[in-house]
Amino acid sequence: MVSLEPQVARLVDELAQYHGHRTLWLDRRGYLCHAEPEDDFEDIGYQYVATLLKPTSDELRATITHFTARRAARVGACPVPGAFHMHPVPVLMAI
Repeated sequence: MVSLEPQVARLVDELAQYHGHRTLWLDRRGYLCHAEPEDDFEDIGYQYVATLLKPTSDELRATITHFTARRAARVGACPVPGAFHMHPVPVLMAI
């Protein structure tokens, strides 16, 4: 199992670079990425996770845990939060 801690720390660092809210998405391959809140990626198969403003590690960990619980209830499975993959560079990040 992949540890969630380094992934959370990296994402917290990335999100701290932004002055406004960022929306987290789970892409079709299982990678978490972030984008501007007005961007909508459900049409291309991404799942909305949450919209956050500079979350702490604890807030981000709780958000991911809550998302996996909602997703498990919806699909009838129990995904493990630590199994999320993360892109080294967020796919949806504006350049």
